[in-house]
Amino acid sequence: MRKKKPNLNEFQDWGTVVNISAFYGRNKELTQLKSWILQDSCRLLGLFGMGGVGKTTLATQLAQQIHDQFDYVFWRSVPTVPCFDNMITDLLSFVSHQKESKPNINRVIHYLRTYRCLIILDNLETVLDVGNTKYNHLLCIIAETNHQSCLIFTSRAKPVQVTLLENWSLSVRCLRLHGSSKIAFSLIQSKQLLGTEEQKFELCHLYSNNPLKV
Repeated sequence: MRKKKPNLNEFQDWGTVVNISAFYGRNKELTQLKSWILQDSCRLLGLFGMGGVGKTTLATQLAQQIHDQFDYVFWRSVPTVPCFDNMITDLLSFVSHQKESKPNINRVIHYLRTYRCLIILDNLETVLDVGNTKYNHLLCIIAETNHQSCLIFTSRAKPVQVTLLENWSLSVRCLRLHGSSKIAFSLIQSKQLLGTEEQKFELCHLYSNNPLKV
């Protein structure tokens, strides 16, 4: 039986989440992602794309819009985490109210079953690129085990095992983001740069519609 829902304001650990001052476009993608998580009970969700295309911004906006549907929210920017065991220990300590102090994947699954948890791991490619098998194992366990939670992660490239998991499990969903001229143009407009619309769209095209480069 599911336990009583905790106080949402108290049980959110946003770590070093970025502060979004404005969100341009991606409404179609946002609607799709929310449907996968809230309606289809997606357990593992990957956002992929080149650096600066907006993965972190979209993940942040998504998490902020659906956080009230979860008992716990736990965000970590992977490059800022000393090691995998530290991240797991922080997660367990958080959801157990400091009752757990050792990195134990089985205990993580216990809490993902007991509560509805939203976990976001940003910039996962920083550890996948160096062959960190512990993170790969975590993704597989999250995808293959029955629970009521969701792990969202961002990465520049899709891990091979995630592709395999996506092919056989409806609980695994992936979305690749591409540069958007509308988003890049909106960002330029917000900066109040001088020039015609044609010149601004040419500038967007020059930088491959990458919001970070624009």
